[in-house]
Amino acid sequence: MIHTTLRLPSIAMALILALEPVAALACDVPADVTVSETDSNRMFDFLRARSQGLAEALLSPSAADRALVADLFATGDRFIDAIPDGDYRCRTIKLGGILPLTAYGYFDCTVSEGGSRIDKTSGSQRFSGSLASAGQAVFYWGALHYGDEQPIAYDADPERNQVGCIYRISGDGPRIYRLELPLPLLESTHDVIELVPVD
Repeated sequence: MIHTTLRLPSIAMALILALEPVAALACDVPADVTVSETDSNRMFDFLRARSQGLAEALLSPSAADRALVADLFATGDRFIDAIPDGDYRCRTIKLGGILPLTAYGYFDCTVSEGGSRIDKTSGSQRFSGSLASAGQAVFYWGALHYGDEQPIAYDADPERNQVGCIYRISGDGPRIYRLELPLPLLESTHDVIELVPVD
């Protein structure tokens, strides 16, 4: 899929500029983690992919879905160097690409091994991978697999590779995290996976 820069209506551009403060927290590939050149380039383009994906999402005709995205980004982020082990409800929100915005229902995710592993364990599209501290956020590298398959290792099939960052959403409400995957190979410009701890 080819990602292109969009010409946006002025109201959409104003809204996206209002969300730009969330770009302040850095997340880079840790020095002791090796990723492919393609994935290194994805991370280099992380903020551009986020901005473009948000801009495309603002063109969605669904006010409810636009509000969902705004809630995930508008309050900014808190510094984290790990995400706690446990069970999470997780849902994928695809920003831009084939459609402006697509929000799915919740599935099951787990974080384990002292915050160093994450798995999406239900739904037709799943993923598994590793987590490591990355400055002000948590770096993720892993791979997509389907419900009838076993998890695969990062780079076992380069077309399944995923890289991204986990941020904790600021605010006084419950702990919510946001895993962002820049420039996925299929469908979208920027994927966001909301992670809500199961109490």
